[in-house]
Amino acid sequence: MTYKPDTAETKELIQQLVSIPSPSGYTKEVIAFVEEYLKQYNVETKRNRKGGLIATLPGKNNEEHRMLTAHVDTLGAMVKEVKSNGRLRLDLIGGYNYNSIEGEYCKIHASSGKTITGTILLHQTSVHVYKDAGKAERNQVNMEVRIDAKVKNEKEVRALGIEVGDFVSLDPRVEICDNGFIKSRHLDDKASVAILLQLIKQIHEEKITLPYTTHFLISNNEEIGY
Repeated sequence: MTYKPDTAETKELIQQLVSIPSPSGYTKEVIAFVEEYLKQYNVETKRNRKGGLIATLPGKNNEEHRMLTAHVDTLGAMVKEVKSNGRLRLDLIGGYNYNSIEGEYCKIHASSGKTITGTILLHQTSVHVYKDAGKAERNQVNMEVRIDAKVKNEKEVRALGIEVGDFVSLDPRVEICDNGFIKSRHLDDKASVAILLQLIKQIHEEKITLPYTTHFLISNNEEIGY
């Protein structure tokens, strides 16, 4: 078997995957997307105890199995505090630095069911007001989310439905360039997930019987160490 992915379709699939918010702990929607995708190819799937998805393709040898894996969870954040100034303090999900998300657009996925947008900024944003803006450390104390709403205090933020513990996802900023390059957050590891899905599609369409029963684990907790 020679792997022959449909390049245009793979790119479209990557774009769909990275556009679904899925920081570790908030992956139900993206797992459901993958599950639905596999249904059209009559692939047996089941959830593991952590909410990941296992797809199984039977092979000639059912005594010895193989497994391939990729993960759909991404870096993200969680609301740590609703500040008195109407901004949000964050806890990071995954191993990255605050300076890598300064100026990024984000979504707050409120437990109330609402989605509210915002921007991650340094508290000392204006260099005219804060003389130390350039030197201020990008850390949990100084970085905050400015919500896209007229809120000036904690009470007004909570009235929107935002609470401590709500997940925050980062705008993927996905773009498919004319020369074929794809740039986006969360290509780690959703590009790999798209490749595995395209591989399963090819196996189905070409009626290929694998030499060994093969499992595809779509993990949903990789960014936090599972």
